Amino acid sequence: MLNFNEKLRKFRDSRGFTRANLAAEIGVSASTVYRWETDKSRPSPLAVQKLAAIGLDVEELPETYMSSVPRIKAHSKPAQIIALAKTLKTHGAMYIGKKQKRLTVLPSPFVRNGPPDQTAFHKRLLHLQMESPIDPVTLSSRLSMVEDVVGVGQPTQHLLEMPKPVSVSWNSNYGSHGWHRYIGRFPPHVVRALLNYFGATSNSVVCDPFVGSGTTAVECRLLGIPFVGIEICPLSVMLTRTKAAFPANSDSLFNLAKRYVEFYDDSWSKFVGFGDISKIKHQKILEREGNTIPPFSNVEHWFTNEALLGTSITVQYGMGQMGFEREAVLTALSAKMRSIGNVDVDVVRAEYRKTPRLNVNVRNLVSRQLTRMAKDIDIAHSTHARTIGDPTSVKVCEGSVLDIDLERDSVDHIITSPPYGVEAISYLRTHLLSYRSLVSYLKHDPYQTRAQTIGSEYLVQVANDAGRTARDNSQVFKAFFEKKEDAGDSRYDQRRTAMMQFCDDMFTVGSKMARWLKTNGRIAFILGNKRLGADVIPMDSIVVELFEKVGLNLENTIRHKLKTNNSNSQVPWQERTIQEESILVFRKVR
Repeated sequence: MLNFNEKLRKFRDSRGFTRANLAAEIGVSASTVYRWETDKSRPSPLAVQKLAAIGLDVEELPETYMSSVPRIKAHSKPAQIIALAKTLKTHGAMYIGKKQKRLTVLPSPFVRNGPPDQTAFHKRLLHLQMESPIDPVTLSSRLSMVEDVVGVGQPTQHLLEMPKPVSVSWNSNYGSHGWHRYIGRFPPHVVRALLNYFGATSNSVVCDPFVGSGTTAVECRLLGIPFVGIEICPLSVMLTRTKAAFPANSDSLFNLAKRYVEFYDDSWSKFVGFGDISKIKHQKILEREGNTIPPFSNVEHWFTNEALLGTSITVQYGMGQMGFEREAVLTALSAKMRSIGNVDVDVVRAEYRKTPRLNVNVRNLVSRQLTRMAKDIDIAHSTHARTIGDPTSVKVCEGSVLDIDLERDSVDHIITSPPYGVEAISYLRTHLLSYRSLVSYLKHDPYQTRAQTIGSEYLVQVANDAGRTARDNSQVFKAFFEKKEDAGDSRYDQRRTAMMQFCDDMFTVGSKMARWLKTNGRIAFILGNKRLGADVIPMDSIVVELFEKVGLNLENTIRHKLKTNNSNSQVPWQERTIQEESILVFRKVR
């Protein structure tokens, strides 16, 4: 059987299409078609449907393509969509509680309507929640991926997310989760399902030693579970505090947005007057009284004059506030940076335009974001009125998990996802403009802490020592890396060393988590298997061996390709770098 790339080339030749012709037919770029034909990426399910529509036989394509097509097709007629959604709703009911008092659970629309390759994963998460030690009635209100519990009502997550009856994928941007885009985030639905599975309550303490953008922290706040986290990146720390430790009401944020507009207009008028902002040099803007953005290379290629001044005024206003209000303004600005600077807003990873983005109105972008945040606070307090915790229940420590320690036996459960090796710094590139603009508050350049960042690819200082600890504690590590000797290719050798150091760091992290956990406490460790050259590193097996050495026993494994913003999404580079992900569940036994 022909591979997809071979089949596509043969089909194109048979139709007499150039790559540009085919690209125009299905609404993609010629370079995208080139990547498909050279097996550098795969088409999305929607692209497959379009290829099928112009005559490509897709029936025999690998299941990773067509099994990702939702049950409810995008091109279906409205009446067909509604009818199918109603039919699916009557199927797939589940039950919690004992037979005498069991409750009927109806899964969320995206569970019923979603693509077949998501079904087993969704059901696994649902079944895990049914094993929760939490009493069924209490559990009913906090279930993840559930639309309704018959006779009890709709869970709080559903009320906050509000998926459409015909949704085919979860939305990871509900509530404060959606306040700031972040590449390394994992789905809140998974976090909530694990919190339920573990039976975490207001009497528990949950930890995430790799906080990222605060997904675990937000879910803990909504469910009233005390949280402690660790994060090396100050931008991420700020985002987490803003998203998870928001105030008890929205009044201050609505007022903040109003005062921001007044300050912005007054500052703009004083500086520009009746002049033309496009005629004012970038250097003069950076010399403006009150500006705290330092000069940096090629600033004129990152910002137009208008965008730079707007950003400068916004930072000035934010720095004039205190506590949550300060971080809310700076978070709102950072959240809109893709629409302010020259970062492409339509891609997942950082890609930069050749020229700055034109016609940028920073005032409107930030004020609308602040208003949205205020409204989301009101909705969260309404939907989670019975469970939401106090802002002080969220604590985030800034620094490396390698350097920070928590009290022994102080944590009940840990839910975390470490950086998957060498991608850590690449994630930060996406937020580089935020770091450059907010340096007066963050006081940090992410490239200056490479050696302390787990997953950093800049590890020359420890190259001669990398892998020593992992080699002594994991046979899988030893077998894999001993056959992967230095290749004489500096880039390959650097990545090999980085991954060996990553494994050493995982042993250190496992040792620390084992000390922090109470006996019988559990860990959900979400990890991906990356490629090294042509081979996939068995990182999940290595971590299992390392953790078992420190008293953490593997209890459960869930393997699946996690999709954050859209459970039906496919990102070409992700398939090449991360082959699969595992949710490894450990229990402390000593």
